[in-house]
Amino acid sequence: MDDNILTHFKAYIGDSYVKRWQERSTKKKKKLMAVLEQGRLPEIGFSETDIEALFLQISSLDSNNWDNSVGVGEREGRVLVDFIRRRHYGFTHGIGRSGDVTAIQPKAPGSSLICRLTNQLLLDWLRKSGSPSTSQCFLVPMATGMSLTLCLLAMKRRRPPGAKFVLWSRIDQKSCFKCMLAADLIPVPIELIKDPNNDQLCTNLIAIELALNNPAKYLYDNWPKVAQAYNITSTIADTSNSSDIVCILTTTNCFSPRAPDKLHAVTKLCLKYNVSHLINNAYGVQSPRCMRMIESAGKLITGDQKSNPQNNGDSNPSIDLLYVQSTDKNLMVPVGGAIIAGFSTELVNSVGKLYPGRASGTPTFDVLATLLHIGSKGWNDLIHTQSVCYNRLQEALKQLAVKHNLKLLDTPSNPISLALSVDGLLPSTNERRKEDKEQEEEQQQQEGYNTLISNEIKELASHITQIGANLFTQGCSGVRVVLPASMQNPTKLDVYEFLGFNSHSSISTLPYINAAAAIGQKESDVDIFIQRLDKALKHLKRTIHNKYINNENNENNNNDDNNTNKTDDNTDSAIDSDTHLSAIC
Repeated sequence: MDDNILTHFKAYIGDSYVKRWQERSTKKKKKLMAVLEQGRLPEIGFSETDIEALFLQISSLDSNNWDNSVGVGEREGRVLVDFIRRRHYGFTHGIGRSGDVTAIQPKAPGSSLICRLTNQLLLDWLRKSGSPSTSQCFLVPMATGMSLTLCLLAMKRRRPPGAKFVLWSRIDQKSCFKCMLAADLIPVPIELIKDPNNDQLCTNLIAIELALNNPAKYLYDNWPKVAQAYNITSTIADTSNSSDIVCILTTTNCFSPRAPDKLHAVTKLCLKYNVSHLINNAYGVQSPRCMRMIESAGKLITGDQKSNPQNNGDSNPSIDLLYVQSTDKNLMVPVGGAIIAGFSTELVNSVGKLYPGRASGTPTFDVLATLLHIGSKGWNDLIHTQSVCYNRLQEALKQLAVKHNLKLLDTPSNPISLALSVDGLLPSTNERRKEDKEQEEEQQQQEGYNTLISNEIKELASHITQIGANLFTQGCSGVRVVLPASMQNPTKLDVYEFLGFNSHSSISTLPYINAAAAIGQKESDVDIFIQRLDKALKHLKRTIHNKYINNENNENNNNDDNNTNKTDDNTDSAIDSDTHLSAIC
């Protein structure tokens, strides 16, 4: 506040009260000045009241909030409903211009300031989270899937003409697959392989290199129906090479038992074959391990093997590499934003310029408010709490597994998600109905794969998936109940058919439950979830025992009775025969 105004305040309330206010106000100003000068997160966050006051002050820079302003254009920031205007603190122009989503708007310097400051603080956030070599980033008001599509389109423009294939290390999440279809590209799915030392599914580097040499042939050999749908003949397959590839699309954090992809090794292959690399880091910023993996990949492409905490983006990476993260999954804001980042300022800026038109500013305001509120210390505290909750969840699931004769899958490389196999609750093979087994075997012989699941397997699958419904009814959201390939029909996405979809594998055999310890979770959440899961598992055990094991026992008893009756009948027949023979004699 202006000093002259404060002088007049003294006339009303005296010097002492004004001085106290000035002291508090000076501290806030210094804190804000440090953020603006350094472009870094505050060590200790701002209060919500201070952030609201800051937003109201900055919004007064936009033309729609000027006194006596008159707009005669088509888009003048008009808002009909006042509570909507208040909800947005008067920011109504959005961000960017028609030619660049990060450009300054002449009508909206306040909104532009918010946009630039948010992107700068996000860059500091990514660097502090484990990737100090990141040179540039920007927030785009689209969720992760569409943001990946934007990156794919930008990368395609920088590849040789005719490049259309994307090598995709399989992750069973539909938006991860549809982002390639939306970009009018041809996905080449690469199946994962099981780690011989544990239960997790890992990157298939051998298959990736095979596909890098000839993507069309790999698709032709491994996905013949897809190749036919895209008119890929044997002649085309024989002439394809790595120049036909737009990029390799990998993933960091994901649903267990899938492990984060081996980013360093994949980037080495990208360098070897001169192919771009796009990393889906949807909720990986909350994992220091995943961020270190991205940093390692970034150093490979920039040729910088030493720490470079303030990479200014002047280096010329040998290949294109981008990584994308969700705002809602990492910063706990409403869905609607993603952060596109990379190790080349020029590359990241080219993605921003490809975005058509202006964009909603809502995700930007949400993220800026959150970053200012948590500060560096708040972020580190959240990361620590996430780690504590993960360890607590892991230990509790181990104890629950012992109690119910289940198995917690060993997935040491996944720092967020866990998988509890429920195979131990299912009836054994000899408890299944004979006619259903014969039906299944006949179908397998006819189809080559159990595409028509037997009635009994369908019934079992229904009981297993009921766990998720049971937990949801009890107020537990986020639990995934996953059926293996042997218990479900193929899932069709466009012209692709995936076996065992949701399990990340076409040869999966175990049904399991996914639970995650993500950022924002509390230890009490873990404890309540375990209690409710225990209750749901007990219910499933009773259901299966009554449905299958008791029926099996009844069938065995009936068989015993039938055998006894047959024996009695045979004995009576033998006696009658002897009597008849005696009479004849």
